[in-house]
Amino acid sequence: MARVLLSLTDQAVLQNVETALAETKHVCSRLENPGPTDSPETVAGRIMAQEPQVVVMDYQPEDAASVKLMQAVTELTSHPEFIFIETEAKAEREQVMMALNEGARAFLPRKFEPAALRNYVERAASGPSRLRLKVQEAAGAGDEEAVIHRLEALCGDLRIKTNSFQKLISYLLTTPASTQPRKVLVVSDSPYQLEMLKKILEDYNFQPLTASNPNDGLNLALSEKPHLIISDLELDGQNGIEFCQALKFTHKLIPCYFIICTANQDKISLVMTQGNGVDDCLIKPSGQSDTEDFISRVALGLLL
Repeated sequence: MARVLLSLTDQAVLQNVETALAETKHVCSRLENPGPTDSPETVAGRIMAQEPQVVVMDYQPEDAASVKLMQAVTELTSHPEFIFIETEAKAEREQVMMALNEGARAFLPRKFEPAALRNYVERAASGPSRLRLKVQEAAGAGDEEAVIHRLEALCGDLRIKTNSFQKLISYLLTTPASTQPRKVLVVSDSPYQLEMLKKILEDYNFQPLTASNPNDGLNLALSEKPHLIISDLELDGQNGIEFCQALKFTHKLIPCYFIICTANQDKISLVMTQGNGVDDCLIKPSGQSDTEDFISRVALGLLL
């Protein structure tokens, strides 16, 4: 159970948040909305006075106000995790990326899915700052051995990655499908590879199209115009670089974010040679860690 502090000016959004979190055991309280003359440091003090583990608040883009407030809070010890919710003024991608890169746990659209909010609150409640609080509680007992065991248990339970890629995919996957491109074309002459990548993408709510050769891939790309294409480096009769150049330079399929997958780490620098037209090169996923990196990089490509 965590203390969740809400700072939302739109009453409808506030009600939706409280309704979504009513199904949890978290304790919610409201913060008086900041005034136009309140400094980030002043509001940060009010937030910390309530000792929340999670703060759910409006994202105010003017002069990066929300980011500055978050920075003021995170300069303090045992700070809470922030979840921003978009206001009626739709946030630009650059603003979303800045907020996430500066430390926000998640950035949700105004019409968010209740399950998504609950999920991110739960993750934020068990995140790094929550870990620090519990370690301090254990340390307060003065039992060094107990602190070590507590740390081991907490670190074992901590499954949530907080790097920028993971946060970007969080934003992508909680935004309504109608407002974000999710169609991804996968081209591989290996049936196993094709099915594996298709399954991974479907598990993360992407819409994969598949082609077993460059010719079919070209026809699908021209008819469906996906924002992102994933191709094997080695294809039957044509390599992935040549396929990318045919799409971008000959057929002028723009915009198109092109990712090449290879099993050989040494070939990445060759693939990414300037002028090839390739936007990213990934090692073929073979485990959970590889899969997370693969999906995150795909999500980043769709956002750019």
